[in-house]
Amino acid sequence: MIDLPMSTTVNRFVPKEKFYSKTSMNAKLRQQFTDEIKTITWTNKISPDTLNISAGDYTELQVFELILKSADASVSVLKQIDTYIPYPILFIISKSGASKAVMSYKEGAIRNQNNMKVDSYFDTGWRKDLSLELKGRSVDEIYKNYLYQIAPHLIDSNQFNVKKAVEHSKTKQTIQSQIDALNKQIRNELSGAKKQELARQRYKLEQQSIEP
Repeated sequence: MIDLPMSTTVNRFVPKEKFYSKTSMNAKLRQQFTDEIKTITWTNKISPDTLNISAGDYTELQVFELILKSADASVSVLKQIDTYIPYPILFIISKSGASKAVMSYKEGAIRNQNNMKVDSYFDTGWRKDLSLELKGRSVDEIYKNYLYQIAPHLIDSNQFNVKKAVEHSKTKQTIQSQIDALNKQIRNELSGAKKQELARQRYKLEQQSIEP
C-alpha cells in the first residue's frame, strides 16, 4: 500500500468518540460517523522525530487508516477529523477489495492555531493496488509530494507552490461548473437568439478554462 519506515509506525486505535468531543456535532454528522466508519487507526507519524527530515510550516504529517462499513466516507466526516488535528493528514480509506488515498490542503487557522483551516480534498480514486512514494527532505516537501501524487493535475497547473496550485484548481472547477450550467440552459432553451447568447457566454468560459 504505502511503504513507510518502521520508525514512523504508531498503529494506535483512535475511538470515534474522540472527535465527538472536539466540538458540538449535529446528529446527522454523528450518524455518518456511526454508519460509515468501522475503525480509525493512527498508523504513522512523519516528523523530524521519526525520520531524518526537517520541519517547516508543518512540523508533522499524520497517516490515518479508515476502515469503512459503507461504500465511502463523507467529506464532512473527514473534515471533522482534519479540522481538529493541527497537522496534515494522509487518509488511507479501505473497504473490501479496494483502497484510496485522500488528502486536503490545510493551513493553520488565524484565530486558533490549534485548529486547522481545511480546504479542498483530493483523492486517488479506488484502487486494488494503491501505492504512494515517500519523497522529500522536509515535512513540507513530503506533504507537497503526497498531494501531487494524489492529484497530478496540481503539478500541471504550473503554479509555483501548493497553495497557488490548489487555488488554481478551485478556479478551474468553478468555471467548469458554470459551463455545465450553461450547457443545461442551452439544452432547455427554446429561443434561438437566447441559445446563441448562452453559447457566447459558454465560449468565453471555455477560453478561460484552457488558460494556464
